[in-house]
Amino acid sequence: MSIDHFASRVWRILSLVAFGISLLFIYRGLPDPTAVHFGETGRGDGFLPKEEVFYLVAGIITVLNVLALSLIKAIDKIPTEKWGTVLPVFADKGNETIKNTFVNWLHFFPALINTYLIFVMRALLLLNDERTYQSDYSYIPLLGIVFLLVWFIYLPVRLLASPKFIEEL
Repeated sequence: MSIDHFASRVWRILSLVAFGISLLFIYRGLPDPTAVHFGETGRGDGFLPKEEVFYLVAGIITVLNVLALSLIKAIDKIPTEKWGTVLPVFADKGNETIKNTFVNWLHFFPALINTYLIFVMRALLLLNDERTYQSDYSYIPLLGIVFLLVWFIYLPVRLLASPKFIEEL
């Protein structure tokens, strides 16, 4: 088992558990109704009942994780000998290495989504709290872009760093 395999699975599971726990605490702190849209002044101008926010976010995260795992399971069924043709640039790394790295890379995606949504929900809680009202959460979309860029860059960098496959005779 590689460190990528271990890290991707552990992070995915821990991020899902952390998201569930944080969602429960955030739900408890949200006012009813909850502002989900904010105007130019920074004050809420679109509201939903907090139960709808909870179920909507819980449903979205469940669907995203189920779809990601379904995609991973479908890709994992591709025969190992085909991976040299799927990513021919890295064919010299060996089919098994390409397949394992690609599957591990896909496991990182739901972990990133779960982690990012923890930040988004925390910002929503703070925007709805009059005691800690702070209107500048412009770093949240930038954080999502950085997460995606790191995720996209990880696969080619990891494959380039892998040793070349030497066939045993």
